[in-house]
Amino acid sequence: MPEFRAANREPPRRAVHRPGPGASGGLLAACLACLPPSGAQASNGLNLIGYGAESVAMAGADVAIAADTLALNTNPAGIARLGPRAFDLHTAVAHAVDVSHADDFGNDQSVSNRFIPVGGVGYVHRPEGSRCAWGIALFGQGGAGFVYEDLNTLFGTVDELSSLVRIARLSPGVACESAGGVHVGAALAVSYADIEQKIFPNTSLGPFFGTDLKGASGWGATIKLGLLAPLSDTLTLGATYTPKVSLPLRGGRLVSNQSAAGRGLVTYHDVDIDGMALPDEASLGLAWRVSPDWLVSAELTWLNWSDAATHSTLTATHPDNPAAPPISVTSTLDWRDQIVLALGVAWRYDAETTVFGGINVARNPIPSEHLSPILAPIGEKHLTLGMKRALNREWALSLAMEYQFRNTVTYTNPDLPLGQNATERNESVAAHAMFGKRW
Repeated sequence: MPEFRAANREPPRRAVHRPGPGASGGLLAACLACLPPSGAQASNGLNLIGYGAESVAMAGADVAIAADTLALNTNPAGIARLGPRAFDLHTAVAHAVDVSHADDFGNDQSVSNRFIPVGGVGYVHRPEGSRCAWGIALFGQGGAGFVYEDLNTLFGTVDELSSLVRIARLSPGVACESAGGVHVGAALAVSYADIEQKIFPNTSLGPFFGTDLKGASGWGATIKLGLLAPLSDTLTLGATYTPKVSLPLRGGRLVSNQSAAGRGLVTYHDVDIDGMALPDEASLGLAWRVSPDWLVSAELTWLNWSDAATHSTLTATHPDNPAAPPISVTSTLDWRDQIVLALGVAWRYDAETTVFGGINVARNPIPSEHLSPILAPIGEKHLTLGMKRALNREWALSLAMEYQFRNTVTYTNPDLPLGQNATERNESVAAHAMFGKRW
């Protein structure tokens, strides 16, 4: 493969850092395509801060509460406390207030996909007279990622840099209550993911070949274990553990713009991406019923990103042009672990209405030297508010708003032709609604 180096003509901007002559010609495309992109919604790394409107309203401080069917993704032990039957339908939309990229080439651009949908649905049944309940939940996310449609490039072109990922998780689970009031639960978490990325697909100049990746998909499974234990009449302990799950992506198609080498658009019919994973996760929390109307909850979560996000490898083979070489590139991620602190409060305003609020704080897990425009889940501080209103004896409506405070990171990634002072900004808001039925 040709070497990756600066284009023949000098860009009419400030001097920039350029990869040395030992780098691969497709290094930018391959490195970025290896990375699992995140959406613009508030998150701890690649994980959302909460699942369901009430979970989000408490800023994710709900491991010791687990009050709805979507607890199958937070603490499955909680589904044994929901009664004979429970159903929840959650929908949300996140808005990119300022999710943007700036660099030495005059770019200062917000993402084009400013709205990101999120949702989930769950059902739980506890047979009459049984100490155990079973349930199933499906979590869907569509159109997540970062899309920059018109970036100025090192090569003097204006082109698209984007990454979109769709993730769905199916979680069947079971939970039981002991005679002493302790609840234990387990849920199988089966995740499916696919990815589309464009890395300057219309650019082919000197040694650089733009790419368009579609159709790579894969799945993985793990288990979530949960515990809810009353320590007193007013204090409850919650704990969960989820092992790491790998999500290798297979069967994609990559179009490489090799016009500069006289080969035109080359289609690679077999693309594999290895290294995408969700981390080991352990959570410990306490919920304190301060009074009949007030509840305070605190949660600490450890996310083992240093094991899950170490490196990624993209392999592309079977090109439709026999003169085109195969592609195999490994890139370093070296993410840091996260310790997430979440604090939430619930106040019962009256018999039908409860008001929630919370904060969620965690350090950005991505080292600056490995940051990129399409992998920038750098939010660190989140503020949430919400409410729950009983509509009748069976139905309730929960609403939540979350705000991810702006975080700005200026960085130099030696593998990317973005200059010495590229900048990513991430600030977002999201609105959540959830209908729940108990009968």
